Amino acid sequence: MKSIVGQASEILSKEEELTLADYNKFIKLQDMAKTEEEKSAFRWLAEGMYQRLPEIAAKEGNYDFVKDDEF
Repeated sequence: MKSIVGQASEILSKEEELTLADYNKFIKLQDMAKTEEEKSAFRWLAEGMYQRLPEIAAKEGNYDFVKDDEF
C-alpha cells in the first residue's frame, strides 16, 4: 500500500486534467497527514495542487469548491 504522500503525488502527476474527485481525494489525504514529515511533504504538494486548480475550476465553472484554509 502506498503512503498518503505517494498517493497525493500520483494525483498531481496525472497527465489528464484533474477532477473535483481528485481534488477531494487530495484534501482527504492531506487531512490524514500526522507526522511532521508528512505535513511538510503536503505543504510542498499543496503548491502543485494550487497550480492545477484552474483545470478543476474549468470543469466546475467556478472555484467555490476551494476552502481558504485547505492550503
